[in-house]
Amino acid sequence: MKRNVAIALIAIGVLAVFLATALWGYNLYESERAKNSAQDLMQSLLRQVDPQKEDDPFNEKMKVVDIDSYGYIGYLSVPTLNLELPVMSTYDYSRLKLAPCRYYGSAKSDNLVIAAHNYKHHFGYIGKLAAGDTILFTDMEGTIYRYRVTAVEVIPPTAVDQVKDSGDALVLYTCNYSGNKRVVVRCVYA
Repeated sequence: MKRNVAIALIAIGVLAVFLATALWGYNLYESERAKNSAQDLMQSLLRQVDPQKEDDPFNEKMKVVDIDSYGYIGYLSVPTLNLELPVMSTYDYSRLKLAPCRYYGSAKSDNLVIAAHNYKHHFGYIGKLAAGDTILFTDMEGTIYRYRVTAVEVIPPTAVDQVKDSGDALVLYTCNYSGNKRVVVRCVYA
């Protein structure tokens, strides 16, 4: 009887290790797929940036360019992390698998919020940014917005108002690796 229990426990342990390894492998696959997708999209996006300025300086709408049936508002550059990523115009879970998404606001109205998965080639390392680091956002009209990181925080996932109505010119956010908190990077104009 004890022998059967021991064999069952060993089998459960082996199964648990196998499942954990499979999950880790799947996450690596998704991260690499997201990296390749973002790199391909960046090439298409860069060809679409049009440095034509709008006549109305009070228009807060950002130009959206369609590439492969998805809208993009520009691209994000994070030199400290060696990241350059396209930014989709609208947020939903399926889009997040491809590229970071605008969650809220506009660069023109000083309240842009960009969300991304915590893939290592997306926002997986934004928690390593420090106050003073530079972040650039280039919109589809070729306007470059230069930001400086003021704070990096970890907040509960229910603290949506701390992200959307923060008073920050730019907010980047993602889940932590366990998914029970959000990593938030707050920025002002540099």
